[in-house]
Amino acid sequence: MPQICSQAGLRPCHRLVLGAANQGKDLPVTARPVRRGAAAAARLAGPMLVVLVAGGLAAACAYRGDIDNPATIKATWLSYLNGDDMRAACVEGAPLQYRLIYNADYDQQLRSYEVTGAQSNDGSAGGARLTVRVLGESGVVVNEMTFEDPLAFTRWQRSEAPLGASVVERLNAALEASGAFEPAPTGLQLFSKETYWISNLCRDGVFYFNAWRYPSDRFEAISFDALLFALDETGVPVREPVAVRVGTSAKLNAPRRQESDDTRGNYFNVKVGDNGLTDRLMF
Repeated sequence: MPQICSQAGLRPCHRLVLGAANQGKDLPVTARPVRRGAAAAARLAGPMLVVLVAGGLAAACAYRGDIDNPATIKATWLSYLNGDDMRAACVEGAPLQYRLIYNADYDQQLRSYEVTGAQSNDGSAGGARLTVRVLGESGVVVNEMTFEDPLAFTRWQRSEAPLGASVVERLNAALEASGAFEPAPTGLQLFSKETYWISNLCRDGVFYFNAWRYPSDRFEAISFDALLFALDETGVPVREPVAVRVGTSAKLNAPRRQESDDTRGNYFNVKVGDNGLTDRLMF
């Protein structure tokens, strides 16, 4: 595994440190066999795509940028989810930076909304820039493959737009109303096939982490989603929340024999701790 991360320009990946929330503990990483469709993609796109399709490598490396790189998405996803890069940069005087992630079954749709604040000429708070990314269903998508870019089907659909100061104020109000700046629900388990939101927010040099799982009263009380979806210009329809049957998480995480027709995809659990994800990860 360390060699794979080196090829991708990432740090050695035998361990992952999930920010301040895990109190400096290293996390062992366990790889598991890739799904049949993903294995076919790896054969078609070359050795580098192994990083993309190996579900067990999702927690392998610490995220340091370049989420648009297909090799980075799966290799550093949990670190990206936890906002490790943002935590390090969230200090006094740092600009506003928000990352809100909508997980509508990890293998079906991921949506990322990143807001980077700007300052006006007089130094006062101004508008911001919104970057939206959407990643669809995992596996080989033949009609999206081209000779010029054989990994096109693995890349995010992306849109960018400037946000005026009034829109940033509306977003802040919606985040406040949704409880985004309040303590996170410690102990909440998030299963990759579920629908949930995770927020990483740096405001006034203070980092805030939060999470909302569907179905729940907290999820229904979210008000920032409507604004973000309205500002989304990717053209990709939002996948509606789907409830996962009780016990599905435990069943899929149980040791099993890998069959040739196993297409259950990538799956993992993360657990919310004090202002971030804890070191309890299961693949």
